[in-house]
Amino acid sequence: MTRNINPNTERSMNQKQRILEYLQAGGSLTALEALHRFGASRLASRISDLIINEGHTEIKKEYIQVQTASGKARVMRYYIDPELNLA
Repeated sequence: MTRNINPNTERSMNQKQRILEYLQAGGSLTALEALHRFGASRLASRISDLIINEGHTEIKKEYIQVQTASGKARVMRYYIDPELNLA
């Protein structure tokens, strides 16, 4: 079991809750979007905490292609399948 080793546990928990609520409302997030929207610089860690430690297996991920200044890049996008949304 993974533990949150962030010394600022309260802020981390607040970010996780806000991210979960956003996904449950039908939103999707990439790491850059999470940084801008929630100030979460480690989205993959927050998602991992939600899935492993809190049992939110309805959270899904997929690679998407985005345009960058130097061409294209693949990034991970997190979302909740509407058919699996248990909120």
